[in-house]
Order: sequence, then structure tokens, then C-alpha cells
Amino acid sequence: MQQPATASDPEAQHPSTIDVSVLPRRALLGVVGLVVLTVGSLGLAWHWPDLTLLHFLWVAQALPILYLLLAWWGIQNEGSVDDAS
Repeated sequence: MQQPATASDPEAQHPSTIDVSVLPRRALLGVVGLVVLTVGSLGLAWHWPDLTLLHFLWVAQALPILYLLLAWWGIQNEGSVDDAS
């Protein structure tokens, strides 16, 4: 039987911490890409406020597709190739 931990044990003085996994590089790049895309789109709308057709085509058509593709790419595993052979 193990003895209960006492105050003099090193683990009792310094309890172990929970291991935290680091965000994968691809996911981090995906999030950074989403931020850059968003800030760039806001800058585009700020710089050319009179181009409403460009805003419609970019914000309502292209940007959601780019968000979806970039988010999908960011959550994919880098080593997702199956080596079944």
C-alpha cells in the first residue's frame, strides 16, 4: 500500500501541471490567414468605399468561400497521407 502524500513530498509541494498541447503549425497558419484575410478585406472596403460591386463580389461571394477553404485547410493533418502498403 502506498502512503498518502505528506507536505514534505516534492509532489505535494509542486503538484504536476496538466500537459497542454501546442496548436499545430498548420492550424496556427490557418488562423493567421483568416485574420489577414479579414483585415485585408476591411482595408479594401475602407480604401475604396465607392466600389459597391467589388464589395459585393468580394464580401458576399469570394470571401465566404475563401474562409471555408482556409478553415478546412487549417484543420487538416499535415501527415494525412495513408501508408497502408
